[in-house]
Amino acid sequence: MALPEVIEKQHHLFKVPVWQVRGRTFVGMGRDESSAVFCIPEDSAAAAAAADPAHAAAVRRKDARRSFLGLEAQLAGLPAQRVEALVREAWAAQAPKRLAARYLGSAG
Repeated sequence: MALPEVIEKQHHLFKVPVWQVRGRTFVGMGRDESSAVFCIPEDSAAAAAAADPAHAAAVRRKDARRSFLGLEAQLAGLPAQRVEALVREAWAAQAPKRLAARYLGSAG
């Protein structure tokens, strides 16, 4: 919630928390809230999943489009710094480019 223009909502179907920036979801909790899906670029998600396949997986939507969704990570044992880095990466990937550039330029 410390990132610009973030709102928390409830997923319409699964009834778990999701976080959005200007209407675009960038993080969502898993159905049992022991995992989270970070909406990061596919190449980044693939690398993270390959580095820790026991705790992370690149996931796609189950609908007909089979579009890429993000990285699903088990939260137990995941260092807080890693969670924060994934949240920031997901926010930057989903935020409008000007907003992300303005924030990242002032945060660096």
